[in-house]
Amino acid sequence: MDYSSTLQKIHGVLSHKAAELEEQISRLEQAKRDVEREQNLGIEEIRQILRPSLEKSWTGSRAADFNEARDEAHTVMYRIFNDDYERYIHKIDLKIFALDSEKGAVEAASWSADRADFLLEKGEEAVDALHSTINGLKGWLK
Repeated sequence: MDYSSTLQKIHGVLSHKAAELEEQISRLEQAKRDVEREQNLGIEEIRQILRPSLEKSWTGSRAADFNEARDEAHTVMYRIFNDDYERYIHKIDLKIFALDSEKGAVEAASWSADRADFLLEKGEEAVDALHSTINGLKGWLK
């Protein structure tokens, strides 16, 4: 059994997986920043819906209908920019957390692969430990 080439493959797979996870995390963090920026802009916009206050200068049924429609639009937009956006941001956070956890597992496996490299350098005296470590890491090759 050629431990050296097996370890080389394992290091390659782990390195690729770590880079892939880092890229996904980075893209999600950027998406989260974009959504938060859009949310903040939307919140500023909905504040403008209720301006100016027309109660003193405009009266009657048309004024009441207009204010009612304006209040309804404000409520709908408020729910979108607060509730819906917050749910979406939370989903992004959960995905980032899951990817960070997976990245931690890859880092632990990488540490084990580094340990296996060390055992390989020790030679005959560490063959059993090396064999055990490499067998534990072979799952990453699938």
